[in-house]
Amino acid sequence: MVKVAFIGIGKIGQTIAYSTILDGLVSEAILYDIIPELPEKFEHELRHALASRGISTEVIGTNSLDDVNNADIIIITAGKPRKAGMSRRDLFVDNAKIMIDFANKLPPRNPGALYIMVTNPVDMMASVFMRFSKQYTISTGDQVETMRLRSYIAKRLKVPVNRVTGYVGGEHGEDAVVLWSTVKVNGKPFEEVAKGLTKEEVENYVKSIPGEIIRVMGGTTWGPGTIIKDIVRSIVLNEGRVMSIATPRVYEGEIVHISVPIVVGADIGPSLEAALPEADRQRLNKAVEDFYRVYKENLDHLLQTIKQ
Repeated sequence: MVKVAFIGIGKIGQTIAYSTILDGLVSEAILYDIIPELPEKFEHELRHALASRGISTEVIGTNSLDDVNNADIIIITAGKPRKAGMSRRDLFVDNAKIMIDFANKLPPRNPGALYIMVTNPVDMMASVFMRFSKQYTISTGDQVETMRLRSYIAKRLKVPVNRVTGYVGGEHGEDAVVLWSTVKVNGKPFEEVAKGLTKEEVENYVKSIPGEIIRVMGGTTWGPGTIIKDIVRSIVLNEGRVMSIATPRVYEGEIVHISVPIVVGADIGPSLEAALPEADRQRLNKAVEDFYRVYKENLDHLLQTIKQ
């Protein structure tokens, strides 16, 4: 049981907090947001739900970062949300400034905390936060895409979803890379059981469905909220599940976050990247290069705006 701080409790923050706390993973929860009264009222909502389930987690809602202290895990969802027609990268500068502020304020009060980034563009925000905070930070990365991949293949091939395995890597979002060597249905390679379902159709679904959900529902919440809760669960309970999250690596002198299948437990690692065939590793290397090019452009622009 751990102390977890939820930084930002909009739609996705509320969903992650609800799923994580109701799963019995948290001994104490801190709910932070800048919107007046929101943390307090959400605290009441959670307490009502916890009473129904008989869960004794202590919950504190606050508008002050001073109350976010001694957390073991800090989950950051705060920032501007992605809107219909907007790419995750469009959000970079505004949300990066928010991350820099958190990077300055959170670590002194939370020594040794693990930071989990959810704010979009999530991998770039993890890189920004870690650059300025010097604290170990992971991005929820492509674990969401991984579950979208499995769910769609299961639906189209009419098999139980727990009979589908496979991972998505690279950068979260439109540039994610399906690691086809890992995709199996009932233990057989995808190509042997596809029954007319093409790789292109699967990849199009994985990359387009978030935008469609945002267009109709205003945001993606329940899928990501549950999946991110599972990342927290694997860390807290030391389950050692293989998940596709983005962990830091150094490329051209910069910290960058790219997702690969990796063991997630009380410690993060080892990565399974070296076990992938050459073709998948080359695609991941290309993803790192593409990520770095765009990230460096955005980062340089950000640093210029800070100086002005």
